[in-house]
Amino acid sequence: MKFVLLILCYFIGSIPTGYLLVKKLKGIDIRTVGSGNVGATNAARILGRWGFITVFAIDMLKGFLPVWIIGVYYPEVVLAAAVLVVLGHTYTVFLNFKGGKGVATAVGVFLALAPVPLGVAAVAFGVVIYVSRMVSLSSITAAAVLAASVVLMDTSLSLKIFTVVIAAFVIYKHRTNISRIIKGEENKIEFNRKSS
Repeated sequence: MKFVLLILCYFIGSIPTGYLLVKKLKGIDIRTVGSGNVGATNAARILGRWGFITVFAIDMLKGFLPVWIIGVYYPEVVLAAAVLVVLGHTYTVFLNFKGGKGVATAVGVFLALAPVPLGVAAVAFGVVIYVSRMVSLSSITAAAVLAASVVLMDTSLSLKIFTVVIAAFVIYKHRTNISRIIKGEENKIEFNRKSS
């Protein structure tokens, strides 16, 4: 039963929310627009503010619900469930193993596992996005702050290690964004506009 649930976590994480929503509403393959990413930020370029909110919320729930449920019934494998749901999102079987960058799904995972450190990371995200208007820089900063917060606040060594690994993975997935940030070429987002 545990094995089946863990496999299910991967497939739940693999649901490509941004791709499906943009395809349904606009008839566009999100992978051909903007950054080519299937996450909430690129969806916002096509669908506007509410597209971002909708995709982010659903991707977050993909992380929260499976991890929370498994944490209640099978806490001994909850971290494995968390890993699989994030991997499902970033390497989705439904899009040739090319998915999002894992931010929204990781937010859902840590809402279930470490809500207080997540709140600290959310504040950091908000401050950086207000100043920079760059979702990528805000996500990278939040990942680093989350890892530091869990290391400082939590007593579980396994959760500390897991958080550092997930934060490093999210930052790694933003490596092309980091290159553009250094060059001053990273896109800035305006949620009050819709792409034509």
